[in-house]
Amino acid sequence: MKMKNVNANKEEKLIGDFYTSKKELTGYPSVDKPHTRFYRKDPIRDININQTIYELVFNTNKDNMNASALEYMGSIWSFDQLKEETDKAANAFHAYGLKMGDCVLCGLSNCPEAVIVLLALNKLGIISKWFDIRAGEKDIEDYANDSDCRCLIAFDLLLPRIQLMLDNTLLEKVLVIKPTDSLSKTMQLGYFLKSKFTMPKDSRYIRFKNFIKTSEKNDDLSCVSFDKNRPSVMIQSSGTTGKPKTIVHSDFSATSCTYKIAYADMPLGIGKELLVLLPPWIAYALGDAIIMPMALGTKIILSPKFEPNTIMNYLGKFTIAFAAPFNYRYLRDHYDELTEKQREGIAKIECLVSGGDKISAEENKVFEEVFGTTLVNGYGNNEGWGALTVNPTLCNKYGTVGIPKFEETIIAYDNVANKELSYGQVGEICALTDTMFLYYEGNEAETELIKKLHPDGKVWLHTGDLGYVDECGFITLSGRARRVIVRRAFKISAYTIEDKICEHPLVKECVAVEVYDEIDEHVPMAYIVLKDGCSDEENIRQSIYDKCRSELKEYEIPKYFRIVESLPYTQNGKYDFRSLELQGNEYVKVQEIK
Repeated sequence: MKMKNVNANKEEKLIGDFYTSKKELTGYPSVDKPHTRFYRKDPIRDININQTIYELVFNTNKDNMNASALEYMGSIWSFDQLKEETDKAANAFHAYGLKMGDCVLCGLSNCPEAVIVLLALNKLGIISKWFDIRAGEKDIEDYANDSDCRCLIAFDLLLPRIQLMLDNTLLEKVLVIKPTDSLSKTMQLGYFLKSKFTMPKDSRYIRFKNFIKTSEKNDDLSCVSFDKNRPSVMIQSSGTTGKPKTIVHSDFSATSCTYKIAYADMPLGIGKELLVLLPPWIAYALGDAIIMPMALGTKIILSPKFEPNTIMNYLGKFTIAFAAPFNYRYLRDHYDELTEKQREGIAKIECLVSGGDKISAEENKVFEEVFGTTLVNGYGNNEGWGALTVNPTLCNKYGTVGIPKFEETIIAYDNVANKELSYGQVGEICALTDTMFLYYEGNEAETELIKKLHPDGKVWLHTGDLGYVDECGFITLSGRARRVIVRRAFKISAYTIEDKICEHPLVKECVAVEVYDEIDEHVPMAYIVLKDGCSDEENIRQSIYDKCRSELKEYEIPKYFRIVESLPYTQNGKYDFRSLELQGNEYVKVQEIK
C-alpha cells in the first residue's frame, strides 16, 4: 500500500531563513555555512552545556519531574522515580568506596537499570565503560584490565564468560542484573522459567538490587562539579578507524549534543515518545537516543531486542524512532501484513530517524510513500558521540545524510594538499564538532590520526569516510577511506577478522571484505590462503570457523569462508579488495541459488 509523498512542497515550509539566497557563495562550506537556514529559530528547550550528564537530565526537567522519563516492557518510570533510584544507586557506589576518576565496566543492554547506572556513576564523577554484551571472555578481561576496573555491572547471561576471566582481573565486585529486575513479579517469573541464571557461590558476586539496599540514605551526597575535560563515558570502537579501540568522552559531548539537537527540526520535547531500537554500548543509542531526548523532556521507550521485526511490536506506542535501516526495511516489506491497529500506529508516527548504514534516494522515497511519514537519514560515529549529521524533517534531501548539527561544520578534505575542497568535490569527511571524543584510551598515536590540527588552527575530527558537500550544505557519502564492514548497523573492522583468522596455525594469509547477502544484507566474507602442505580443507575451514565463533563477536563472524590458492593484488602491490568484493558477490549469488 502506497500513500502520499509527505516530502512534497516542504521547501515552502522551511523553518529558517534562506541564507544562500541572500549571500553569494564562496565555494567553501566552512565559509558559506549554507546549511544554517534549516535550523529552528528557537530551540526545543534551552540547554546549559556546562553541566554533568546527571544534571543535564534532571536539571532540565526540574519543572517536569512527574512526567514519564522512560518505558520498558510496559513499565513506565517518571523523572521523579528515575532520580530517586539513581540517587540510591549513587549512595551505594559511594558507600562501597568508588570515587571520582574510578572506572566501572558495564555489560548491559536496554533496561531502566542501564540508565540508572549511567546517571548514578556520572553523579559521582565515575567513568562508565560500556561494551557489547556479546563480547567474549578475553575481550571482557582486557576491557577490565585496561582501565583497572574494580567493579563490573552486567546482565546475568554474561556470568559464564565472567567466571572464566574474573581471576585474571582486579575486579572485586560483579553486580548482577536480570533484564526483568524492574518488572512485575509475573514477568519476572516468566524470565526465571526460561533463564539458566545461577548466582555463583562467590562473595564477589552480588545482585545489583541487593547492592543498592546495602547503603543508607545520604541526602548530602551532591553531584560532582562539571569539567569538560574529565573522562565520563567510554565506548568500545568497532573499528571505524582501523582496529578496535576504547573511545573516551566527557560530559561535554552529551551536553553539547543536546544543545545542538535542540535546534534541529525533529519532533522532540515534552509529549513526544521515542522508540530506542539500539543497544546502549554505541554512542548513537547512549548519546542520541537515550540521554539527549530525556534531557529535552521526551519519553524514551527502551526495546530489549533489536531484531529487524522488533519495530512491529511497538507500533502505536511512539511518535519518533531511532533505529537502523534494516528495521524500516522489514516494516516496508511486511506492510501488507499489518493489522488495522498497527496501521493506525504508523499514522501516529511523526518522524523516523535512521543511522548506521546508508539509504539510497529511491529507497528513502519509497519508505516515505509507504509509511506516510518522514524518514530522515543521518550519519556519525562513536568518536563524534553518535550523530554528526541528520536531514531536516521539513527538507529531507534523499540520498544524502543531511546537514551538520547546529553551530558545527563539515567539509570534504584533501589530505594530500591539506586543504578544504569545494562543493561537489570528493574528499575525506571531516567535522568541526563539540561532541568530539577526548582520546583513545592508552593510544595517543591513533588519537592524533583522527583528531588533526588543520591550517585554520582548529582541531577537526577525521571520519575515514569519503564524500562531498553540496551547495545547500548537505553531505553525500561515496565510500570509505578505511576498511570497515557494516552489518546490521554494526561497524566491523576488516582488520579484526583478518588478525583473528591469521592467528590460526595453518593460515598463511587472510583478507575480509563486505559482500551482499539477501537475508542479512551486508556481511563479512573471508578469503583464506593456507600454508603449504595443507590438504584437509573442510576440517581446516571448520576449525577456522570455530575459532571465529569463540573469539569474535557474533556479528563479526564471517558468513562466508572461502579458501583460495592466492589473493589478487593491484599494480601498486596492495591487496585488490575491489576484485575480491566482486568475486565474493558472485560467489554469494551462486550459493543462494543452490
